[in-house]
Amino acid sequence: MPTLSDRLIRDTKPGATEKWISDGAGLYIRVRPNGTKTWFIRRKRAGKTTTETLGEFPAMNCAAARAALAKRSFSPTPEKITFGALLDEWFSRRIEPRYRVVNNIKTYVERAKLAFGSTTLPRLTTPQLVKWLQAYAEEAPVAANRCTSNLKQALSYAVECGYLDRNPLQAVTIRVIGGEEETRDRVLTDDEIRGMWQSTHHHAPLIRFLIMTGLRISEAQQGYVDGDRFRVDHTKNKNPHWVYLPPLAVEQLAKPFDTSPTSVQHWLKHTYKATYTPHDCRRTFATRLADIGIAPHIIEKCLNHKMQGVMGIYNRAEYEQERIAAAIAWANELQRIVKTA
Repeated sequence: MPTLSDRLIRDTKPGATEKWISDGAGLYIRVRPNGTKTWFIRRKRAGKTTTETLGEFPAMNCAAARAALAKRSFSPTPEKITFGALLDEWFSRRIEPRYRVVNNIKTYVERAKLAFGSTTLPRLTTPQLVKWLQAYAEEAPVAANRCTSNLKQALSYAVECGYLDRNPLQAVTIRVIGGEEETRDRVLTDDEIRGMWQSTHHHAPLIRFLIMTGLRISEAQQGYVDGDRFRVDHTKNKNPHWVYLPPLAVEQLAKPFDTSPTSVQHWLKHTYKATYTPHDCRRTFATRLADIGIAPHIIEKCLNHKMQGVMGIYNRAEYEQERIAAAIAWANELQRIVKTA
């Protein structure tokens, strides 16, 4: 489905660098620092990206740009479509328009293209895909699971488009791939928290910010400061979210969190040698709030979880003051932990 509107484009302010905003199906609006807004079609085939200029906004509005895109649509011959071309099309039509953070999915796409990019869809078989994914699982079981899920979606898209009669991964499960996962209940210890506060690495402020706020990496990277709040407009559950910023949290925002989640995770595991993950910081945040006496429903609001049952239907309160008090109490507790020898 399209994601842009004339009003949204009009309200989009130029930044220091140009912005490319997707409307889906390869249609983009480019917003340059000087304020000009231009429609483009971007296609990727065989690893090469091509662009075609359609016109300037507002002279060409959303409806006109989509009509121009439709005139340039094409129907490839199914038997000649390669797996690489399919993955590029699926990514541009189904992933980029729907997700703000796509780096991990892009990694899976590029990895699969490296292995099977030139293979035409009719020659793609279940055994060869399974064997490749099993080898991937030996190296990185969780990543292999995510890759399997995404490739399965891409191949289902191919079936829906009429490129394939059946999805070769449809019946494949993680039991076959071998990427077994365990439910985590990991909470950082006081020593681990102190260790992260002592780190001078450029990724450390982001991890400290996650511990302080309970945000996900993608939320911390997409959010922005608004007075004494840190706001996130696009979240996993689609509900905008905010967290209060005590001085200890503000200190972590001295530099932007502009590196990829994959880079942070790699540093934490392979260089810093931590036995916890960035998401464990979120679990630590929730657990430690409970330890200092914060009520469960306030913790749920601090995590931006949807309330369940009757609470979810009838209770629309934001608990603003309680959330601020919880953030201040947690910052005080963190300062105590960090200062303790």
